[in-house]
This record gives sequence, structure tokens and C-alpha cells, in this order.
Amino acid sequence: MATPMRLSGLGQAAAFHVDTSAVQACLDVSAVPDALFARGWRTGPAALTRSERRTVAGVTGHVAESVTEALLDHLGWHALWHFTGPGRHGVDLVFLAPNDVVVAIEVKGTLVRGRIPRLSSRELAQMSAAWIDKADNPGMSELGLQSGDVYGGVVVVNFADMIWRTALTAEFVTLRPVMSTTQLTDLRWLIHG
Repeated sequence: MATPMRLSGLGQAAAFHVDTSAVQACLDVSAVPDALFARGWRTGPAALTRSERRTVAGVTGHVAESVTEALLDHLGWHALWHFTGPGRHGVDLVFLAPNDVVVAIEVKGTLVRGRIPRLSSRELAQMSAAWIDKADNPGMSELGLQSGDVYGGVVVVNFADMIWRTALTAEFVTLRPVMSTTQLTDLRWLIHG
């Protein structure tokens, strides 16, 4: 089993504010799962039943992906692929980022104050080169990409704290923290190490 990517870079990354309107724009509160997420977002996960928390977990991830796509689009990143799930597991988003580099992103969302979710380390460590290259990673396979063709990143959206953090990797081993959004508009610091 591949060694899980160290997330210390994510914990060291700057916390950027998420505007409430950005989250609301990603919700369809007429849909039961989104309405349940909105309730958990407003009142906290403790106000939900165990069954509701299980339902909200998946919705939280999808809302976090949509928020991430909007945030990065604002910084000049262009989505090439967005995981529409549920079902197969793989990268959540693939972007054409500034400096004409492709970045595969894993997004984690949480309703728990102060929490930074972990990457999975099941049969393959999530966001390892082997995980990126697995045959059932739809975003990568549909675009005909391998780990050697892309950079990687992890974004965490914390809906309780209304912040997001990100860290990027050039080699799928170590995440490098993003301390300023200007680092996301010019990736030479990542490309050239």
C-alpha cells in the first residue's frame, strides 16, 4: 500500500474566507438533500440525527466541490472535469490552471468547526501517484491523463468556520501550503520548486 500523502502542508496553509452567498449559490434548497445540508450548516451537525448526518456527509462533499470550482474559477482556473458522483471514486475536479498546467484536485468538506478531514488510505493512498493513475479514476481516464501529466491539490472547505484551505503538490508525495491567493494565480513557485 502506498504511503498516504502528508497533510501537514494543508494544516499550515492560510485560511481564506468563504462568502455565505458562494455556498448558497451552490444549493437547491427545494431538493431534500440540499435542504438537509443547509439545516446542518446553519445549526451544526449535532442538530441532525445519525441518519441525517450520513446523508449530509455526501452532500457536504458535493457542495464543497461546487464552492471550490467557483472559488478557483474566480482566480483564473478553468474546470476541465467535475466529478458528478455518487459512485466511482477518484479526483473530484481537474482544472487548467494558470501557467497552462493541469491540476487534479481532491476536495474535502466538513460541518465540524476546526476540522481538517483526512485523505483515505484504503487499498491505495488517496492522492498518491498510484491512486491518481488507477484505471477507475474517471476524471483522469476520461481526459487521458496520468500522474506525470498533472499537478495535484487538496482543498478543504470548512462550512462551520466559513474558510477554505489548499495545498498543492508537484510529485504526489508532499503537499505545499498555499499562503496567499496570489500563489494560485501564478504557479511558477510549484512548477520550479
